[in-house]
Amino acid sequence: MHLAIVDVNPPAVQAVRLAKEAGHRVTFLQPALTQYALTGETLKAVRSVDRLIDGIDTTDPVAVLEALEECHAEAPIDVAVTFQELAAEAVAAACRSLGLRGTAPDAVFTARRKDRCRAALEAAGAASARWALALDVDEALEAAGRIGYPVVIKPPSGSASLLSYVADDPRQAAAACRNVLTGTDGVPAHWRAQFARGVLVEEKLTGRLVSVEIGARRGEFFPFCVTGRFRAPENEVVELGSCVPAGLSPRESADCVAYAEEVCRAIGADQGIFHLEVMLTERGPVLVEFNPRIMGGGLPHAYRHATGQDIYASWLQLMTGEPVDVPGEITGCTAVFAVVPRDGGRLSGTACLTPLDGQDDILEVIGFDAYRTGPGESVAPGQAVARFILRAEDRRAAVGRAEELLGRLEGTLGVRLMTGDLDARITGPVPRAAARGTGRPGA
Repeated sequence: MHLAIVDVNPPAVQAVRLAKEAGHRVTFLQPALTQYALTGETLKAVRSVDRLIDGIDTTDPVAVLEALEECHAEAPIDVAVTFQELAAEAVAAACRSLGLRGTAPDAVFTARRKDRCRAALEAAGAASARWALALDVDEALEAAGRIGYPVVIKPPSGSASLLSYVADDPRQAAAACRNVLTGTDGVPAHWRAQFARGVLVEEKLTGRLVSVEIGARRGEFFPFCVTGRFRAPENEVVELGSCVPAGLSPRESADCVAYAEEVCRAIGADQGIFHLEVMLTERGPVLVEFNPRIMGGGLPHAYRHATGQDIYASWLQLMTGEPVDVPGEITGCTAVFAVVPRDGGRLSGTACLTPLDGQDDILEVIGFDAYRTGPGESVAPGQAVARFILRAEDRRAAVGRAEELLGRLEGTLGVRLMTGDLDARITGPVPRAAARGTGRPGA
Protein backbone atom coordinates (compact mmCIF):
# COMPACT_ATOMS: atom_id res chain seq x y z
CA MET A 1 0.00 0.00 0.00
CA HIS A 2 1.18 3.53 -0.78
CA LEU A 3 0.72 5.86 2.21
CA ALA A 4 1.26 9.59 1.90
CA ILE A 5 1.98 11.12 5.31
CA VAL A 6 1.89 14.90 5.34
CA ASP A 7 3.72 16.20 8.40
CA VAL A 8 3.61 14.75 11.91
CA ASN A 9 3.61 15.95 15.48
CA PRO A 10 6.55 14.66 17.59
CA PRO A 11 5.18 11.27 18.71
CA ALA A 12 3.70 10.50 15.28
CA VAL A 13 7.15 9.93 13.76
CA GLN A 14 6.38 6.42 15.00
CA ALA A 15 3.70 6.12 12.31
CA VAL A 16 6.33 6.68 9.61
CA ARG A 17 8.61 4.13 11.22
CA LEU A 18 5.93 1.44 11.58
CA ALA A 19 4.60 1.93 8.05
CA LYS A 20 8.03 1.29 6.60
CA GLU A 21 8.69 -1.68 8.90
CA ALA A 22 5.37 -3.17 7.68
CA GLY A 23 6.63 -2.97 4.09
CA HIS A 24 4.43 -0.15 2.83
CA ARG A 25 5.50 2.45 0.33
CA VAL A 26 5.67 5.78 2.17
CA THR A 27 5.79 9.29 0.79
CA PHE A 28 6.49 11.88 3.46
CA LEU A 29 5.98 15.63 3.17
CA GLN A 30 8.17 17.44 5.69
CA PRO A 31 7.94 21.19 6.43
CA ALA A 32 10.97 23.42 6.62
CA LEU A 33 10.22 24.10 10.30
CA THR A 34 9.23 20.85 11.96
CA GLN A 35 7.35 20.48 15.24
CA TYR A 36 9.51 17.46 15.99
CA ALA A 37 13.20 17.66 16.83
CA LEU A 38 15.45 16.22 14.14
CA THR A 39 17.28 13.81 16.44
CA GLY A 40 19.14 10.72 15.30
CA GLU A 41 16.13 8.44 15.70
CA THR A 42 13.77 10.88 14.00
CA LEU A 43 16.11 11.41 11.08
CA LYS A 44 16.52 7.66 10.70
CA ALA A 45 12.74 7.22 10.38
CA VAL A 46 12.32 10.15 7.99
CA ARG A 47 15.20 9.01 5.77
CA SER A 48 13.75 5.50 5.53
CA VAL A 49 10.79 6.63 3.42
CA ASP A 50 10.51 5.93 -0.28
CA ARG A 51 10.08 9.56 -1.19
CA LEU A 52 10.79 12.58 0.97
CA ILE A 53 9.51 15.99 -0.08
CA ASP A 54 11.26 18.46 2.18
CA GLY A 55 10.73 22.14 2.92
CA ILE A 56 7.06 22.29 1.94
CA ASP A 57 4.45 24.41 3.71
CA THR A 58 2.17 21.58 4.81
CA THR A 59 -0.60 24.05 5.73
CA ASP A 60 -0.78 25.44 2.16
CA PRO A 61 -3.52 23.60 0.20
CA VAL A 62 -1.96 24.47 -3.18
CA ALA A 63 1.52 23.27 -2.22
CA VAL A 64 0.21 20.04 -0.68
CA LEU A 65 -2.04 19.32 -3.68
CA GLU A 66 0.76 19.87 -6.19
CA ALA A 67 3.15 17.63 -4.25
CA LEU A 68 0.65 14.81 -3.78
CA GLU A 69 -0.57 15.10 -7.39
CA GLU A 70 2.97 14.58 -8.67
CA CYS A 71 3.53 11.59 -6.36
CA HIS A 72 0.14 10.11 -7.24
CA ALA A 73 0.95 10.29 -10.95
CA GLU A 74 4.21 8.38 -10.42
CA ALA A 75 2.85 5.75 -8.00
CA PRO A 76 -0.87 5.84 -7.11
CA ILE A 77 -1.45 6.83 -3.50
CA ASP A 78 -3.90 4.70 -1.54
CA VAL A 79 -4.23 6.77 1.64
CA ALA A 80 -3.22 10.34 2.53
CA VAL A 81 -3.09 11.46 6.15
CA THR A 82 -1.58 14.06 8.45
CA PHE A 83 -0.86 13.99 12.17
CA GLN A 84 -0.34 17.76 12.35
CA GLU A 85 -3.55 19.57 13.12
CA LEU A 86 -2.86 22.72 11.08
CA ALA A 87 -2.15 20.59 7.99
CA ALA A 88 -5.49 18.76 8.17
CA GLU A 89 -7.41 21.13 5.91
CA ALA A 90 -4.76 21.08 3.18
CA VAL A 91 -4.66 17.28 3.18
CA ALA A 92 -8.46 17.03 3.13
CA ALA A 93 -8.62 19.37 0.14
CA ALA A 94 -6.02 17.27 -1.70
CA CYS A 95 -7.91 14.04 -0.91
CA ARG A 96 -11.04 15.58 -2.37
CA SER A 97 -9.29 16.78 -5.55
CA LEU A 98 -7.37 13.56 -6.18
CA GLY A 99 -9.93 11.06 -4.88
CA LEU A 100 -7.59 9.72 -2.20
CA ARG A 101 -8.73 7.71 0.80
CA GLY A 102 -8.59 9.30 4.24
CA THR A 103 -11.00 10.89 6.66
CA ALA A 104 -13.96 12.35 4.74
CA PRO A 105 -12.92 15.89 3.69
CA ASP A 106 -16.19 17.46 4.83
CA ALA A 107 -15.69 15.95 8.28
CA VAL A 108 -12.20 17.42 8.51
CA PHE A 109 -13.38 20.87 7.44
CA THR A 110 -16.21 20.69 9.99
CA ALA A 111 -13.92 19.52 12.78
CA ARG A 112 -11.38 22.26 12.10
CA ARG A 113 -14.09 24.96 12.23
CA LYS A 114 -15.43 24.79 15.78
CA ASP A 115 -18.44 26.92 14.86
CA ARG A 116 -19.42 24.51 12.10
CA CYS A 117 -18.82 21.57 14.44
CA ARG A 118 -21.19 23.09 17.02
CA ALA A 119 -23.80 23.63 14.31
CA ALA A 120 -23.47 20.02 13.13
CA LEU A 121 -23.98 18.72 16.67
CA GLU A 122 -27.08 20.84 17.10
CA ALA A 123 -28.49 19.66 13.77
CA ALA A 124 -27.96 16.05 14.86
CA GLY A 125 -29.54 16.63 18.27
CA ALA A 126 -26.26 15.91 20.09
CA ALA A 127 -25.25 17.72 23.27
CA SER A 128 -23.22 20.87 22.67
CA ALA A 129 -22.19 24.13 24.32
CA ARG A 130 -23.97 27.41 23.57
CA TRP A 131 -21.92 29.37 21.05
CA ALA A 132 -21.76 32.20 18.54
CA LEU A 133 -19.35 33.35 15.85
CA ALA A 134 -18.47 37.05 15.97
CA LEU A 135 -16.54 39.26 13.56
CA ASP A 136 -15.86 42.19 15.86
CA VAL A 137 -15.88 43.23 19.52
CA ASP A 138 -19.48 44.45 19.52
CA GLU A 139 -20.78 41.17 18.11
CA ALA A 140 -18.68 39.21 20.60
CA LEU A 141 -20.00 41.20 23.55
CA GLU A 142 -23.58 40.80 22.39
CA ALA A 143 -23.06 37.04 22.05
CA ALA A 144 -21.37 36.78 25.46
CA GLY A 145 -24.25 38.60 27.10
CA ARG A 146 -26.74 36.27 25.44
CA ILE A 147 -24.77 33.11 26.34
CA GLY A 148 -24.01 34.26 29.89
CA TYR A 149 -20.71 34.81 31.66
CA PRO A 150 -18.21 33.32 32.08
CA VAL A 151 -17.46 32.55 28.42
CA VAL A 152 -14.55 31.13 26.44
CA ILE A 153 -13.24 33.33 23.63
CA LYS A 154 -10.91 31.86 21.01
CA PRO A 155 -10.24 31.52 17.27
CA PRO A 156 -12.75 29.17 15.61
CA SER A 157 -9.96 27.12 14.02
CA GLY A 158 -6.93 27.63 16.23
CA SER A 159 -4.58 25.13 17.82
CA ALA A 160 -2.72 24.43 21.05
CA SER A 161 -4.96 26.84 23.03
CA LEU A 162 -3.22 29.81 21.41
CA LEU A 163 -5.26 33.03 21.79
CA SER A 164 -7.80 31.24 23.98
CA TYR A 165 -9.20 33.10 26.98
CA VAL A 166 -11.79 32.80 29.72
CA ALA A 167 -13.75 36.02 30.27
CA ASP A 168 -15.78 36.66 33.42
CA ASP A 169 -17.24 40.01 32.40
CA PRO A 170 -17.63 42.38 29.42
CA ARG A 171 -14.30 44.11 30.09
CA GLN A 172 -12.39 40.83 29.94
CA ALA A 173 -14.43 39.68 26.94
CA ALA A 174 -13.63 42.84 24.97
CA ALA A 175 -9.92 42.50 25.72
CA ALA A 176 -9.94 38.82 24.79
CA CYS A 177 -11.78 39.53 21.54
CA ARG A 178 -9.27 42.21 20.56
CA ASN A 179 -6.43 39.81 21.33
CA VAL A 180 -7.94 37.16 19.04
CA LEU A 181 -8.54 39.67 16.23
CA THR A 182 -5.15 41.38 16.43
CA GLY A 183 -2.88 38.86 18.13
CA THR A 184 -1.97 36.68 15.19
CA ASP A 185 1.48 38.30 15.04
CA GLY A 186 2.35 35.94 17.88
CA VAL A 187 1.26 32.92 15.84
CA PRO A 188 3.62 31.22 13.34
CA ALA A 189 3.22 32.95 9.97
CA HIS A 190 2.02 29.87 8.11
CA TRP A 191 -0.73 29.31 10.72
CA ARG A 192 -2.18 32.80 10.67
CA ALA A 193 -4.75 32.31 7.92
CA GLN A 194 -6.46 29.59 9.96
CA PHE A 195 -6.42 31.77 13.08
CA ALA A 196 -7.99 34.76 11.30
CA ARG A 197 -11.57 33.58 10.90
CA GLY A 198 -13.33 35.72 13.44
CA VAL A 199 -13.99 35.04 17.11
CA LEU A 200 -15.75 32.07 18.65
CA VAL A 201 -17.68 32.82 21.85
CA GLU A 202 -18.68 29.71 23.78
CA GLU A 203 -20.38 28.75 26.99
CA LYS A 204 -17.72 27.92 29.59
CA LEU A 205 -18.34 24.29 30.38
CA THR A 206 -17.87 23.15 33.97
CA GLY A 207 -16.96 19.61 34.93
CA ARG A 208 -14.22 17.08 34.49
CA LEU A 209 -12.15 17.29 31.32
CA VAL A 210 -11.34 14.00 29.60
CA SER A 211 -10.58 12.87 26.09
CA VAL A 212 -11.89 9.94 24.10
CA GLU A 213 -9.51 8.20 21.72
CA ILE A 214 -11.68 6.48 19.14
CA GLY A 215 -11.24 4.95 15.70
CA ALA A 216 -13.76 4.66 12.90
CA ARG A 217 -13.87 2.57 9.75
CA ARG A 218 -16.89 2.09 7.50
CA GLY A 219 -19.42 2.55 10.30
CA GLU A 220 -17.54 0.48 12.88
CA PHE A 221 -16.04 2.19 15.93
CA PHE A 222 -12.96 1.23 17.92
CA PRO A 223 -12.82 2.76 21.41
CA PHE A 224 -9.19 2.77 22.53
CA CYS A 225 -9.46 4.56 25.86
CA VAL A 226 -10.84 7.49 27.83
CA THR A 227 -7.99 9.58 29.22
CA GLY A 228 -7.87 12.14 32.00
CA ARG A 229 -6.32 15.62 32.10
CA PHE A 230 -4.28 17.54 34.65
CA ARG A 231 -4.92 21.26 34.27
CA ALA A 232 -2.98 24.07 35.87
CA PRO A 233 -4.89 25.72 38.72
CA GLU A 234 -3.22 29.04 37.83
CA ASN A 235 -4.26 28.89 34.16
CA GLU A 236 -6.86 26.34 33.24
CA VAL A 237 -6.07 26.38 29.52
CA VAL A 238 -2.58 25.02 30.29
CA GLU A 239 -2.54 21.23 30.41
CA LEU A 240 0.10 19.82 32.73
CA GLY A 241 -0.41 16.20 31.82
CA SER A 242 -2.71 13.30 31.16
CA CYS A 243 -3.47 9.90 32.60
CA VAL A 244 -4.57 6.54 31.22
CA PRO A 245 -7.27 5.67 32.08
CA ALA A 246 -9.25 8.73 33.18
CA GLY A 247 -10.39 7.18 36.45
CA LEU A 248 -14.09 7.39 35.62
CA SER A 249 -16.74 4.91 36.66
CA PRO A 250 -17.58 2.22 34.06
CA ARG A 251 -20.88 4.01 33.37
CA GLU A 252 -19.19 7.39 32.89
CA SER A 253 -16.63 5.86 30.51
CA ALA A 254 -19.33 4.11 28.51
CA ASP A 255 -21.29 7.37 28.28
CA CYS A 256 -18.21 9.20 26.98
CA VAL A 257 -17.55 6.55 24.32
CA ALA A 258 -21.20 6.50 23.21
CA TYR A 259 -21.17 10.29 22.96
CA ALA A 260 -17.93 10.21 20.93
CA GLU A 261 -19.57 7.85 18.45
CA GLU A 262 -22.54 10.22 18.23
CA VAL A 263 -20.21 13.14 17.51
CA CYS A 264 -18.34 11.20 14.81
CA ARG A 265 -21.63 10.39 13.09
CA ALA A 266 -22.84 13.97 13.38
CA ILE A 267 -19.86 15.40 11.52
CA GLY A 268 -19.25 12.41 9.24
CA ALA A 269 -15.87 11.32 10.59
CA ASP A 270 -15.76 7.97 8.84
CA GLN A 271 -12.16 6.74 8.85
CA GLY A 272 -9.19 7.37 11.12
CA ILE A 273 -8.40 7.68 14.81
CA PHE A 274 -9.69 10.82 16.48
CA HIS A 275 -8.98 12.71 19.69
CA LEU A 276 -12.14 14.19 21.21
CA GLU A 277 -11.82 16.49 24.19
CA VAL A 278 -14.98 16.16 26.24
CA MET A 279 -16.24 17.83 29.41
CA LEU A 280 -18.13 15.49 31.70
CA THR A 281 -20.76 17.94 32.96
CA GLU A 282 -23.84 17.58 35.15
CA ARG A 283 -25.86 17.10 31.97
CA GLY A 284 -23.49 14.44 30.64
CA PRO A 285 -20.58 14.51 28.16
CA VAL A 286 -20.30 17.67 26.05
CA LEU A 287 -17.74 18.21 23.30
CA VAL A 288 -14.99 20.74 23.92
CA GLU A 289 -13.04 20.07 20.73
CA PHE A 290 -12.83 17.47 17.97
CA ASN A 291 -9.31 16.81 16.69
CA PRO A 292 -9.23 14.84 13.41
CA ARG A 293 -5.98 13.16 14.39
CA ILE A 294 -4.46 10.82 16.96
CA MET A 295 -3.75 12.16 20.45
CA GLY A 296 -0.48 14.09 20.77
CA GLY A 297 1.98 15.24 23.42
CA GLY A 298 3.01 12.48 25.78
CA LEU A 299 -0.27 10.57 25.56
CA PRO A 300 0.81 8.06 22.87
CA HIS A 301 3.76 7.13 25.12
CA ALA A 302 1.54 6.80 28.19
CA TYR A 303 -0.98 4.73 26.21
CA ARG A 304 1.77 2.33 25.15
CA HIS A 305 2.95 1.87 28.73
CA ALA A 306 -0.61 1.48 30.06
CA THR A 307 -1.88 -0.98 27.45
CA GLY A 308 1.16 -2.67 25.93
CA GLN A 309 -0.15 -1.56 22.53
CA ASP A 310 1.00 1.13 20.12
CA ILE A 311 -1.73 3.51 18.95
CA TYR A 312 0.09 4.05 15.64
CA ALA A 313 0.16 0.31 15.00
CA SER A 314 -3.61 0.30 15.53
CA TRP A 315 -3.91 3.25 13.15
CA LEU A 316 -1.98 1.33 10.49
CA GLN A 317 -4.25 -1.70 10.96
CA LEU A 318 -7.32 0.51 10.67
CA MET A 319 -6.18 2.24 7.48
CA THR A 320 -5.00 -0.94 5.76
CA GLY A 321 -8.15 -2.94 6.49
CA GLU A 322 -6.63 -5.34 9.04
CA PRO A 323 -8.22 -6.35 12.36
CA VAL A 324 -7.68 -3.53 14.83
CA ASP A 325 -6.08 -4.06 18.25
CA VAL A 326 -8.16 -2.47 21.01
CA PRO A 327 -7.05 -2.82 24.64
CA GLY A 328 -9.08 -4.58 27.29
CA GLU A 329 -9.47 -3.31 30.84
CA ILE A 330 -6.69 -0.89 31.83
CA THR A 331 -5.64 -1.08 35.47
CA GLY A 332 -3.79 1.34 37.71
CA CYS A 333 -2.82 4.81 36.51
CA THR A 334 -0.20 5.63 33.92
CA ALA A 335 0.35 9.38 33.93
CA VAL A 336 2.41 11.72 31.79
CA PHE A 337 3.42 15.09 33.24
CA ALA A 338 4.85 18.07 31.42
CA VAL A 339 7.69 20.04 32.97
CA VAL A 340 6.31 23.56 32.49
CA PRO A 341 7.90 26.85 33.70
CA ARG A 342 5.47 28.96 35.70
CA ASP A 343 6.97 32.36 34.90
CA GLY A 344 9.45 31.70 32.10
CA GLY A 345 13.06 32.83 32.29
CA ARG A 346 16.25 30.99 31.54
CA LEU A 347 17.13 27.42 32.45
CA SER A 348 20.18 27.01 34.61
CA GLY A 349 23.47 26.51 32.78
CA THR A 350 23.67 23.13 34.50
CA ALA A 351 20.00 22.24 34.06
CA CYS A 352 19.38 18.50 34.04
CA LEU A 353 16.67 15.93 34.65
CA THR A 354 18.70 13.71 37.00
CA PRO A 355 16.04 13.77 39.78
CA LEU A 356 14.05 11.48 37.48
CA ASP A 357 16.89 8.94 37.16
CA GLY A 358 16.74 5.61 38.94
CA GLN A 359 13.12 5.95 40.07
CA ASP A 360 11.27 2.64 39.95
CA ASP A 361 7.94 4.29 39.18
CA ILE A 362 9.29 6.39 36.28
CA LEU A 363 8.59 4.53 33.05
CA GLU A 364 10.02 6.99 30.54
CA VAL A 365 11.57 10.45 30.34
CA ILE A 366 11.11 12.56 27.20
CA GLY A 367 14.03 14.94 27.53
CA PHE A 368 15.22 18.38 26.44
CA ASP A 369 16.08 17.34 22.87
CA ALA A 370 12.46 16.53 22.05
CA TYR A 371 11.47 20.09 23.00
CA ARG A 372 14.40 21.96 21.45
CA THR A 373 15.66 23.30 24.75
CA GLY A 374 18.40 22.65 27.27
CA PRO A 375 20.80 24.23 29.79
CA GLY A 376 20.99 28.01 29.51
CA GLU A 377 18.06 28.27 27.08
CA SER A 378 15.31 30.87 27.48
CA VAL A 379 11.85 29.44 28.14
CA ALA A 380 8.40 31.01 28.04
CA PRO A 381 5.67 30.64 30.65
CA GLY A 382 3.67 27.50 29.92
CA GLN A 383 6.30 26.07 27.54
CA ALA A 384 6.90 22.34 28.01
CA VAL A 385 10.63 21.64 28.32
CA ALA A 386 10.38 17.89 29.08
CA ARG A 387 7.89 15.20 30.06
CA PHE A 388 8.00 12.13 32.26
CA ILE A 389 5.71 9.13 32.56
CA LEU A 390 5.08 7.41 35.85
CA ARG A 391 3.03 4.52 37.15
CA ALA A 392 0.86 4.93 40.24
CA GLU A 393 -2.03 3.26 41.97
CA ASP A 394 -4.51 5.96 41.03
CA ARG A 395 -4.83 9.57 39.87
CA ARG A 396 -4.38 11.13 43.29
CA ALA A 397 -1.23 9.14 43.96
CA ALA A 398 0.14 10.10 40.53
CA VAL A 399 -0.40 13.81 41.16
CA GLY A 400 1.21 13.62 44.59
CA ARG A 401 4.26 11.83 43.21
CA ALA A 402 4.55 14.33 40.35
CA GLU A 403 4.44 17.20 42.87
CA GLU A 404 7.40 15.67 44.66
CA LEU A 405 9.43 15.14 41.48
CA LEU A 406 8.65 18.57 40.05
CA GLY A 407 9.75 20.12 43.32
CA ARG A 408 13.14 18.43 42.93
CA LEU A 409 13.37 19.51 39.30
CA GLU A 410 12.90 23.16 40.26
CA GLY A 411 16.28 22.99 41.97
CA THR A 412 18.09 21.52 38.99
CA LEU A 413 16.36 23.64 36.31
CA GLY A 414 16.56 26.96 38.12
CA VAL A 415 12.96 27.99 37.34
CA ARG A 416 9.63 27.63 39.13
CA LEU A 417 7.36 24.99 37.65
CA MET A 418 3.59 24.73 37.29
CA THR A 419 2.07 22.06 39.50
CA GLY A 420 -1.30 20.90 40.73
CA ASP A 421 -4.54 19.48 39.43
CA LEU A 422 -7.49 21.77 38.80
CA ASP A 423 -9.85 18.79 38.80
CA ALA A 424 -8.81 17.80 42.32
CA ARG A 425 -12.07 19.34 43.52
CA ILE A 426 -13.91 16.65 41.55
CA THR A 427 -11.63 13.66 42.07
CA GLY A 428 -10.91 14.33 45.73
CA PRO A 429 -7.98 15.91 47.61
CA VAL A 430 -4.44 15.21 46.50
CA PRO A 431 -1.28 15.22 48.59
CA ARG A 432 0.98 18.20 49.21
CA ALA A 433 0.79 21.31 47.04
CA ALA A 434 -1.53 19.82 44.44
CA ALA A 435 -4.51 21.32 46.26
CA ARG A 436 -2.98 24.83 46.49
CA GLY A 437 -4.50 26.25 43.29
CA THR A 438 -7.02 29.03 43.25
CA GLY A 439 -8.04 28.72 39.60
CA ARG A 440 -11.60 29.11 38.39
CA PRO A 441 -13.81 26.11 37.51
CA GLY A 442 -12.78 24.12 34.44
CA ALA A 443 -13.06 25.38 30.86
